[in-house]
Amino acid sequence: MKKYYIHKQICTLLLLTFITTFYGQTNGYMFRCSIRDKVGDLWFSNIGKGVYRYNAASDKFTNFTKEDGLNDNNIESIYEDKAGKLWFSTENGACYYDGKSFTDIATKAGLGKFNINCIVEDRAGNIWIGSNGSGVCRFNPVSGAVTNFTKEQGLGSNAVQCILEDKSGNLWFGERDGGVCRYDTVKGRFTKVDGCFSNQIMDIKEDKAGNIWFANLYNGLCRYNPTSGEFTHFTEEDGICGNVVTCIYEDKKGNLWFSSGVNKSGIIRAESKGLCLYNGKTYTLFTAKDGLADMDVWTIVEDKDGNIWVGARYGLFRYHSPSGRFIDYTHKVKKQ
Repeated sequence: MKKYYIHKQICTLLLLTFITTFYGQTNGYMFRCSIRDKVGDLWFSNIGKGVYRYNAASDKFTNFTKEDGLNDNNIESIYEDKAGKLWFSTENGACYYDGKSFTDIATKAGLGKFNINCIVEDRAGNIWIGSNGSGVCRFNPVSGAVTNFTKEQGLGSNAVQCILEDKSGNLWFGERDGGVCRYDTVKGRFTKVDGCFSNQIMDIKEDKAGNIWFANLYNGLCRYNPTSGEFTHFTEEDGICGNVVTCIYEDKKGNLWFSSGVNKSGIIRAESKGLCLYNGKTYTLFTAKDGLADMDVWTIVEDKDGNIWVGARYGLFRYHSPSGRFIDYTHKVKKQ
């Protein structure tokens, strides 16, 4: 019996080690998303720990959690609307911050407690909310009207990972299982978009030239030229840092930053190759030798002084361009 007990304890320890390794983001400092607001403050979501606001003037972080009004401490995305309200999509719905307090929009709009992945405001003022399994809904904050769209209305998948409104007013939806679809706001119709070589889209961004970039999970990058209608595919063979692309960011100079990470669940592992910078011609790779201690990158943002910040699975780093190295800011966050 004693031998059996010891064997059981060892198995339990190994199981806990496995769970901590793959599911234990809340024990680390996984920075999932980020944004720079209109006043210049940076916001970083931290899985299990809510959101942190960074003020450059004071060089301090302020932490907001459920105790302060957030509807959940696991935040998937942050979006700032035209009025300056910050919207947070969480595993328990969505809420917004008006600078003073948080409002649970799921309860207010009757949307329910869905797992929300992304939020975008269109030019008409509608709020589009993409969920993890329940499609996407359009919320009119003036009338309070809510319209839900699923595969029955033309979505390729009910798991919507990211949304972009392009310069022409079209809405693009990156889906976890269905690839990409586009919504024509004039015709009110969804169209399946082929050419991205992947059914799992992690991020969509439009660059200054009007090209639309798609981050493909496990399949590199895809660029769509709306003028020619052509798609161009980029992989490690072309110089990008890895085929597992988790986010895309364009800085003030027009440079594009791409991150390489692993599947958010951590179950399907892939080597994290770091971060790469694309100036339109060549790629520059940043790894641990450049101070990027954690190369499993999930979010990128630029502050008002032109510094690039990188949020990773276990840390937060700021790029110091004169030296070409990253400075670890994780310890400053842990002090809060």
